[in-house]
Amino acid sequence: MISPMGFIHLFISPLIRIFYQMKIQTALLFICLLALQGLMAQSASDALRFSRLDRNGGARYISVMGSLGALGADFGALSTNPAGLAAFRRSELALTPGLYHISNDSRLLDGDNGIYPDDLNRFHFNNGNIVAAHQPRSGRWKSANLGIGITQMATYRSQRYWEGLAPGSLTDRFVELADGIQPDDLDAFEAGLAYEAGAIYDQNNDNFYTSDFLLVPDRSALVRKEQTITTSGYQNELQLGFAGNYDHKLYLGATVGIPILNYEESKRYREEDQLDTIPFFNSLIWQEDLSSSGTGVNLKLGMIYRVNQMIRVGAAVHTPTAFAITDNYTKKLTYNFTENGQNYNLDASSPDGVFDYRLYTPWRLIGDIGLVLGGGGGLTGIERPSGFISAEIEWVDYSTASFNFTPEVDNPAFREAERQANQAIIETLQDALNIRLGGELAYSIFRFRAGMGFSGTEYANNKLWSRSWSAGLGIRDDNFYIDLGFRRQSREEGYIPYATATAPELLVNTKQVQDLFVMTLGIKL
Repeated sequence: MISPMGFIHLFISPLIRIFYQMKIQTALLFICLLALQGLMAQSASDALRFSRLDRNGGARYISVMGSLGALGADFGALSTNPAGLAAFRRSELALTPGLYHISNDSRLLDGDNGIYPDDLNRFHFNNGNIVAAHQPRSGRWKSANLGIGITQMATYRSQRYWEGLAPGSLTDRFVELADGIQPDDLDAFEAGLAYEAGAIYDQNNDNFYTSDFLLVPDRSALVRKEQTITTSGYQNELQLGFAGNYDHKLYLGATVGIPILNYEESKRYREEDQLDTIPFFNSLIWQEDLSSSGTGVNLKLGMIYRVNQMIRVGAAVHTPTAFAITDNYTKKLTYNFTENGQNYNLDASSPDGVFDYRLYTPWRLIGDIGLVLGGGGGLTGIERPSGFISAEIEWVDYSTASFNFTPEVDNPAFREAERQANQAIIETLQDALNIRLGGELAYSIFRFRAGMGFSGTEYANNKLWSRSWSAGLGIRDDNFYIDLGFRRQSREEGYIPYATATAPELLVNTKQVQDLFVMTLGIKL
């Protein structure tokens, strides 16, 4: 059995980072960093993707926007406030299948470009849990309950498409990455592919490169660009929770979470000179495929205090998740151009890339309040309440997420790349508040529920808020229940197809609407 100090060491020690400086030649480090450009593509958006979570659970939990932290007696307690596990009076088993509908409207900014909608529907398994309830025969501890479950904490299914006319080119990035490096030393994942396919070339044999786009003095020439981005995968968390009820006043609980991560991404980017403004150049296709998989571990601690028959307050803290992730990736460039009246179509493909790293997500702090309406006894079960109103506020500082690129081997170039990636997280992301409100009315065996949520943006220097709402109904009997839930979440964010320091850069705006339909079937044992 692991001791309490062992738990503390297990979850806190990965956060203790040891930094030290190594004396190396600046030129050597610079060359190493350039060689790793195609290898380590981790960015603030990657850290955010795996740190951002949906509050998923059963249909009742989703119907009230996950605001049950102070009330408990719901399987969602395992992933938010585990003290709510102590409110179960009987053992229960529940399964929750669901259906996602995701709609993306994307538009290339800075031009008269259209909005392109894209829709995706997918069935999935949202949640499954079992609670073993135990009531001690004596003493002031009224319950000691164990919960085991698996919950989908995030889904990565999505599909986006955008197109339009804009200046600049992806080849501008390739030139920046290649300048000052001999052709034989160019990295095999970006600049090296561009050189092999003829997208960039060294006219003067001086290790400084050009492209067909740089032959045009006026960089405002418009070229048609388009991209299709398809993502899939999930973050499922295996949860083991334990909670106790002390004298129907204080509820304490803990959950050990083991998230399992799977993410796949396919990007197909295309440029075409429809207006015939770029000498030689006809078109290019840039294909990027990425597969990420990993596991992690975290700890959630929670408490609920029953002030009186009507009022409950709660609080919870979630440690960072320590992820060990493996990326597998490939890239391919196809470049089409015309020279001396002859058309050329050249392909260049990267080797299979593999990269292992660690990611530490942010801490989460949660506060809850619940008001039981009617007869009271929502936690003790003495009387059946006629409903409740609940609220939850969550604080997350996304800028504290961090990468570790060298968990086993110390490498100066890797260390510098790690420092730059973590600095980008600090500069790009910020802390955010998530507010969730919900309520339920009971009439005989029927339950009617609704909720709403407000989420602050994770991006620095941005004050936007995302909105969501939910609704649901249920039938509850002494031995079984059926719940239906619906949630709609809206989010708007920007996307940069490629990064460049000296040339015009693209910015795509996407408005996403995510609908979730779920049904929970539960049995009281």
